[in-house]
Amino acid sequence: MDSGFQFLDIILLAAVAGFIFLRLRSVLGRRIGHEQASREERARELAEKHKASTKDEVDSDDNVVTLENKTGRSSDSPFEGLELTRVLNQIRQIDKTFDQTVFVQGAQAAYEAIVVAFARGDRETLKDLLAEDVYNNFERSIQDREDQNFEMSTDIVSISSANIIDATLVSKEAEVTVKFEAEMISMTKDEEGMVVSGDPQPHTVNELWTFARNLRSRNPNWLLIATRSAN
Repeated sequence: MDSGFQFLDIILLAAVAGFIFLRLRSVLGRRIGHEQASREERARELAEKHKASTKDEVDSDDNVVTLENKTGRSSDSPFEGLELTRVLNQIRQIDKTFDQTVFVQGAQAAYEAIVVAFARGDRETLKDLLAEDVYNNFERSIQDREDQNFEMSTDIVSISSANIIDATLVSKEAEVTVKFEAEMISMTKDEEGMVVSGDPQPHTVNELWTFARNLRSRNPNWLLIATRSAN
């Protein structure tokens, strides 16, 4: 009798272990391939998907980063009662698809794509993601780098935080500013391979990026119109 109960216990334990294994595999197993992808590859894929989705919808002067809400639901604001909340609510009243959580997620993806494209000198990608005056500033820096036969490399180690800190609405023209805190490794080398600026060690960067959009436009994309240091 005892041996029979022990046999049943073994079967039950094996079944429980098998169930736990399958649950863990369903949660973790499918993420392995994505975790091994580099940030540069993901940023490049983002830019390619953006260009493909907007190619037939908007003029080249209007190509911008897509930061629209996919869910149609608004999130609770941590700034209840403050001016920022009031403006974000006004934006949401005009553009029912606006969701600040989804907006920040899109802004973070745009941040990675633009930083990588600038380091590579990828003008085509930058044209799709930047306002004209911002693009001109980036392009001049890239051209100056190329004239000196310098090469730049940037690796975003992590983005510690990305938060909306300001928003304005004039008529239907909305602007939203996001503060990024990121850790990255950035270096510029001359043609001999010597480091002329930057550092091979990670450093923290704090920046403010402002995105804008006409809320009555049929184009749901937000355009990067300004960047500045938050230090």
